[in-house]
Amino acid sequence: MAHSSAYSAIEIDDDEINNATELQFQNFTSSDTATAAPTGNLSSSSASTPQPRPTGFGSSGIFNPGRAAQEQAVNRPIWSIEYYAKFFDVDTNQVLERCFASVIPKDNFLEVMGGSPDLYGPFWIATTVIFVLFVTSSIVDSINAYLNGTTYSYNIYQMTFAFGAIYTYAFIVPLMVWGATKYFGCQPDLLEMLSLYGYALTIWIPVSVLSVIPIELARWILLGIGAGLSGVFLIRNMYPVLSRAEAQIAKIILILVIAFHGALALVLKYKFFANTSTIAPPADPST
Repeated sequence: MAHSSAYSAIEIDDDEINNATELQFQNFTSSDTATAAPTGNLSSSSASTPQPRPTGFGSSGIFNPGRAAQEQAVNRPIWSIEYYAKFFDVDTNQVLERCFASVIPKDNFLEVMGGSPDLYGPFWIATTVIFVLFVTSSIVDSINAYLNGTTYSYNIYQMTFAFGAIYTYAFIVPLMVWGATKYFGCQPDLLEMLSLYGYALTIWIPVSVLSVIPIELARWILLGIGAGLSGVFLIRNMYPVLSRAEAQIAKIILILVIAFHGALALVLKYKFFANTSTIAPPADPST
């Protein structure tokens, strides 16, 4: 009797152990998967369907997310030269291609840059425009001095004014436009904005050279061509960014962009392109 009850207790314990083992190691993976991700579920469809990528300057941060990840991987301090070296990593062919695309704005400039905007081109283009403006205005002044029989001396204030005007338009104005578009949630990219404004100055190099022609009508025509091409280039490539803001806000920012652009054209005309080669009338011998 004692043996049979002990055997029964052992048998019951074995059954409980078996049941506990089955409960502990039972696999619900297939059923959970089928329940959690059925066909046509919203989470599974959203994970498999690629989300549309924003166009234009394409980032809610200062720079493009891909470039931000690269910068973080490099892990260079902002005060080091290596940190800024990546912004100048461009060859001559790329710079020339971008200059040509800005002078003849028939292609999307962001596609021409291929997601790799630079500061090398904008810096040297702005510097070249400053140099050309000073040289061409000095040439006209020297011709006037020669024809009038007077001594010519360089006007260093022309160079100083050119530095202030061109560098302000190339770097300060795009920073202001970027801040406005950033504030209203347009997802701008600061580096692309600086590249856009910098390469937009390319057209003013040939315009400045040709403005040596002492014909006022020709100078106005050249000014209109330069302002028109660079304005179309800016507006066309900035439209994807401005379209993300409300219509009224986008119009205000667009008006400001055109106003800054027109102000630059007028400054160049009356400060550098207004000189004409003239001969002073001969002095009256009776006086």
